Amino acid sequence: MQQTSLIALLLTLLLLPCNADEPNDLLEPKALKNLIQAVGPSIVTIRVSGRDGQQLGIGTGFVIDSKGLIATNFHVITEGRSFSVELPSGRVLPVLSVEASDRINDLAILRVDVGENKLKSLELDTDELPAQGSRVLAFGNPLGMRDSVVTGIVSAIQQIEGRSMIQLAMPTQPGNSGGPLVNSEGTVIGIINMKSAIDDNLGFAIPIDQLTPLVENPNPVLYQRWINLGLVSEKAWQTVFDADWNQKGGVIMARGAGAGFGGRALCLARSERPDATFDIAVKVRLDDESGAAGLAFHSDGKNRHYGFYPSNGQLRLTCFKGPNVYSWEVLKEVRSRYYLPGDWNRLRVKIAPGKIQCFVNGHLVIESNDRQLESGKFGLVKFRDTKPDFKRFEIGDDLGAPSMTKQAEQMLEEIFSQPSKLGELTPGDIMILGEADEATRLSINRRVADIEKQAKELRRLASDVTIAPTIRELSRLAREDSDTMLLRGSLLIAKLDDPDIDIEAYLSRVDEMGNEISRNCKPDASPESKRKTLHKYLFEENGFRGGRAEYYHPANSHLNRVIDEREGLPITLAILYMELGRRIGIRIEGVGLPGHFVARHVIDDGEGQLIDVFERGKLLTTEDARNIVVNSGKRELTSEDLRAQNPIEILNRVLGNLINVAGNDQDAEAINRYCEAAVAIDPQSVLSRRMRSQIRMMTGRNAAAIQDLDWLIDNDEQGFAQAEATRLREALIKRQQEQEN
Repeated sequence: MQQTSLIALLLTLLLLPCNADEPNDLLEPKALKNLIQAVGPSIVTIRVSGRDGQQLGIGTGFVIDSKGLIATNFHVITEGRSFSVELPSGRVLPVLSVEASDRINDLAILRVDVGENKLKSLELDTDELPAQGSRVLAFGNPLGMRDSVVTGIVSAIQQIEGRSMIQLAMPTQPGNSGGPLVNSEGTVIGIINMKSAIDDNLGFAIPIDQLTPLVENPNPVLYQRWINLGLVSEKAWQTVFDADWNQKGGVIMARGAGAGFGGRALCLARSERPDATFDIAVKVRLDDESGAAGLAFHSDGKNRHYGFYPSNGQLRLTCFKGPNVYSWEVLKEVRSRYYLPGDWNRLRVKIAPGKIQCFVNGHLVIESNDRQLESGKFGLVKFRDTKPDFKRFEIGDDLGAPSMTKQAEQMLEEIFSQPSKLGELTPGDIMILGEADEATRLSINRRVADIEKQAKELRRLASDVTIAPTIRELSRLAREDSDTMLLRGSLLIAKLDDPDIDIEAYLSRVDEMGNEISRNCKPDASPESKRKTLHKYLFEENGFRGGRAEYYHPANSHLNRVIDEREGLPITLAILYMELGRRIGIRIEGVGLPGHFVARHVIDDGEGQLIDVFERGKLLTTEDARNIVVNSGKRELTSEDLRAQNPIEILNRVLGNLINVAGNDQDAEAINRYCEAAVAIDPQSVLSRRMRSQIRMMTGRNAAAIQDLDWLIDNDEQGFAQAEATRLREALIKRQQEQEN
């Protein structure tokens, strides 16, 4: 995942409880034991070896054909590394081939030699995706602990990087990768793929139907060919710290974390070092701008070397003097407008006695007189799980990129100042610009990046201006504490996503609904009789219901859509129910049970009747409420759970649901809108301020983020301000200064 999406998801974990119910289909101990015994013999351990024969990693696979087909993840077996397949009995099966592989979807099928004895294969359920809330088991070797089993539930089906993934509420570790996810009948429904970077109890699996194309259309590669396929030439390169360095055409691709601290790995050129003064250069492209990869020089072939590389959008010159983080020194770190995120960038280092100059795309960005290391090898370096591509590695006396001619520079200046001239360019003009193709391309791409950045900032400004009146109205409403606060506030929250909503029209519509119900009530009707009339109107005559089919759709949290489409979440249905109750003269409260919002009809200031509006007005007992809390919160019911919530708390819970949805959709701008609203209705909330400061930082609203951090420094009595807020404030001010320069 991208860093942006991780932060967005992190924000959702800080929020209020989710409304989803937990399942009850737990397996009995005996049935669970039988299931594990049935699946266990089909699980294999896959061990990957490093270049020197040491164990580099461990993963899991499972038998899908008794004649010797094993399914696993592509990243488990990697490329260019030998690996073994081991049965639970300890028997190692010779690998014959990688029968099929799919790098993009992270899937692989292995063929092993089973000899005369067939293997026990598992049944695959490729018909449909598992239902949300299904009880599942994962088999694997987490953290190298063999033959482990963990139970959990399917919490959602998510779209991640354009493909469906099964989100799991269960702890998973790297050694689980490639293992089967099975249902209560022992049928495989998915392949464990990755652990969440946010929560240890959140994991993901690939739906098993994605394996079908590989089974039906294999592309076998013999094992010996596989482990030698595409490796960089040992005559030209020396690899250090074990990552996979492969070469296709003129591109070197580094994959997998290295064994050095921080996942560091080196690929050093075997070329002879030139004279004392020389240049090294390479073009690098990162798969993720939060990663790091670039040039290494003055390396001793082990732990000592310099590095110049992009990381988190900045350019960094570092000195590594040993095997751990305590021997790592960041010499300089800068931002540069000449660095193009997501594109090929040419890094160059000019090395002279006592002087280091670092360039990006032909522009000097860092100079240093550091002399801690003064000789050694040079080449490429990568960190963590970054998947960089490198091309055109060079070494020479002067590797500065050719500059544009004066005529080409003038031509580009005219085009940039008057874009309409683009249509007037002749083939001869193109040839002039192409005389220094690399310099011209970089200049054009930089201009494009600047325009795209400006467009993004203008769109963000337009969004902020659009929601400003709504935020101001929410703030005013919270200060007044009026009877209309809950209904109007809920509609204003919906207006954040749909500025065209006519608030007054929906207020009138709710009044009309209340009048319709009142006309059906007898003048002397009891509170219970009025409640029955309300239920008949909502659930029988007008079909209001819980939005099960698309539970997490934002429309279920938008009260206008709930009124129009007659379905919603427990909390939005309860808000409408409470407002209609008030209009017909009965007192309805909102009760925020963990995981499921309900209403309570209070009669004569007594305990009242709990009502599940999501279940079409189902009457609940205290024991029913206890079961809801036990199933969703895994704890006992408390008196606090049954407390009536005030309008601010209810509106905050609606916002929490929307932030949860936006986090899953990786929609940072939506999260920003909801955080603005959360602070507007509760400006003294430290949690809301912290969340808003984070999302403002993440979306580039630096000045606004500093205002929140200043507030936290002055008002957070829990200690966050003095440490974290101060540090973040300093970092933001530094970022602003760098952008101005």
